[in-house]
Amino acid sequence: MNVQKVAMVTGGAGSFGSAIARRLHEDGFYVVISDANLEQAQQVASKLKNTLPVRLDVTDPEGVETCIQEVIEKSGRLDVLVNNAGIGFSGDSVTAKLTEFDQTIAVNLRGVYLVTRAAIPHLEQAVSPRVIMIGSRTWLAGGNPAYTASKAGVVGLARTLTQELGPWNGTCNVIAPGPVDTTFVDNMKLAQREASFQRYEEITPLGRNAKPEDVAGAVSFFAGPDSGYISGEVLHIAGGLQLAPKL
Repeated sequence: MNVQKVAMVTGGAGSFGSAIARRLHEDGFYVVISDANLEQAQQVASKLKNTLPVRLDVTDPEGVETCIQEVIEKSGRLDVLVNNAGIGFSGDSVTAKLTEFDQTIAVNLRGVYLVTRAAIPHLEQAVSPRVIMIGSRTWLAGGNPAYTASKAGVVGLARTLTQELGPWNGTCNVIAPGPVDTTFVDNMKLAQREASFQRYEEITPLGRNAKPEDVAGAVSFFAGPDSGYISGEVLHIAGGLQLAPKL
């Protein structure tokens, strides 16, 4: 039985996921790096000691259950779940493809539910379980219809989980990053990408865009002991961009 606390990160091979995995590893967690692309998860894990790479398709209910069971069999416990896996596409309410809308909801919202549902029986065995959702500032500001709806849904789901996990001393919170210039935005086909991110910097009170490490730092806080009485909250990692810009 592993006496070290175990944290599982979905989408652990991406820019956010790998940064989160590195930070939790630094914090002393045994980190499960799960991703639909096992080879990429293994590449991330190869740079860290004491980690477990696993394949996880969050849209596959049976696969999710199998993955969680593998995690428990190999690590012995689960203390922290970071729901980070996500996708995004381009388009507005007229031009967005229905298939892409359905796929976005399947990964970003239904996938979060499936993984969390499978993990709860094991999280309830932890002393202070933590569920952390990676949302997005778009839940406030709007954007691509499917992506925005999925991230707003995550906030609602987190508030329900807050009530359900409370009796076991568990918490659930959402981290909502502002714009981050990573390869994730490629599928969203941001018009005039360089100019757009420059504009974000200009209207952000702190004068820069978020970095994956900023998100990882917030995850570290919510996974640690100092956040034990914080639950059901949305923390914007946006340098103040979630506020109305100065006129």
